[in-house]
Amino acid sequence: MTRIVLDAHAHCGITVPFEEVSREWQLGGIDGGVLFSPVEEIYDRYDRMFTDSSEYRRSRSRVHGYLLDLTARPNIHAYFFVWNDFPMIPNGFAGIKWHRHAGEPVYNYGTPQCQEIIDEICRRRLPIVLEEEFRHTLEFVKKIAGRTVVIIPHMGALNGGYSRLKDAGIFDLENVWVDTALAQNAEIEDFANRYGINRILFGSDYPFGIPAHEKQKVTNIFSEEELGPILSGNLRRLLGH
Repeated sequence: MTRIVLDAHAHCGITVPFEEVSREWQLGGIDGGVLFSPVEEIYDRYDRMFTDSSEYRRSRSRVHGYLLDLTARPNIHAYFFVWNDFPMIPNGFAGIKWHRHAGEPVYNYGTPQCQEIIDEICRRRLPIVLEEEFRHTLEFVKKIAGRTVVIIPHMGALNGGYSRLKDAGIFDLENVWVDTALAQNAEIEDFANRYGINRILFGSDYPFGIPAHEKQKVTNIFSEEELGPILSGNLRRLLGH
């Protein structure tokens, strides 16, 4: 049976050009998906004390312009990568990437500008791919308070771990979704058995994951009937398509 396949988690920008992503998608039988900037084009992840610079402001503007241009192509959706300048999000972006790891510079969560951008994201009902430390993940989901969808990538592997998030009740919340990028089979299966398949998105995390392999992992787990929502139906519903 022919079905559309969309990758809900792929990095693309000046350092990872679309031609490279598109080639990998074609090899995996993937028709398009969600693109957001590589981290290195947004902030210096290796400098914990990094605040901002004119160089990185230009880099963010350049990569977001690049991604917006790509949305003229069929089945391409760009997500805006929020950083501590907290700019207003231009029209044309279908969602948000909110990302940092332990040891990286910290979001200025306590500022009015941060709260304002969160409120604007929620007002526009933009889904947020949230990759943060465990404590910040819990606090962020609480701030969102069900106002928009929060997608936990990798089944939570980099948000403190799947089991910790499950035990904290994060996955019980209907506005919290997951993607399968680089996740363990057992965790994907456990989520599906406990919460159903309607909040699961297929993702590859290219260039860190190989789209063809990540797609095969999902197709090995689920039935034909279940694959329709996971490989594209849930994402299309989330984005209003």
